[in-house]
Amino acid sequence: MKLLVLDLDGTLWDHEDASRLVPPFEFHSDYLVDAYGDELHLFPGVREFLEWASWRFILTIASWNVEERVRPILEGFGLWDYFLFPKIEGHPNKADMIRRTLEELASIGYTVEDVIYVDDRELHVDETKMTLPEVDFIHMWVDVNSFEELRQLLEKMR
Repeated sequence: MKLLVLDLDGTLWDHEDASRLVPPFEFHSDYLVDAYGDELHLFPGVREFLEWASWRFILTIASWNVEERVRPILEGFGLWDYFLFPKIEGHPNKADMIRRTLEELASIGYTVEDVIYVDDRELHVDETKMTLPEVDFIHMWVDVNSFEELRQLLEKMR
């Protein structure tokens, strides 16, 4: 199996720190409004991409956020159930999040052959590569400019 690890802020949605949003949230099809009128928008094609990817990869999350704040956003959009062992934690150590996800997957019998990590920032890549050199990194909005391009790139990597 292949593991596809996704960041959240700036990758799946346009908000740079979804942990700052304040409930209650008013959900619309692809955006929400928080208690103070701040908005968060899913990037175009996110839902279709996750549906496509869920048949081809184990999907998970590695996000520097606060899970208690962000999980309700994912649930409100109907996206939470796409992910297995998501890590939404208040620290920037993506390598540790990915490593622990791999350990959890192994503990339930999954053999992960490839790991692909998608993030809008390169900040965590060097550390991740030092800890997990087998991880392939895709720089969202640099290597690809849309979720359709991401899908096409992942198909070429198969």
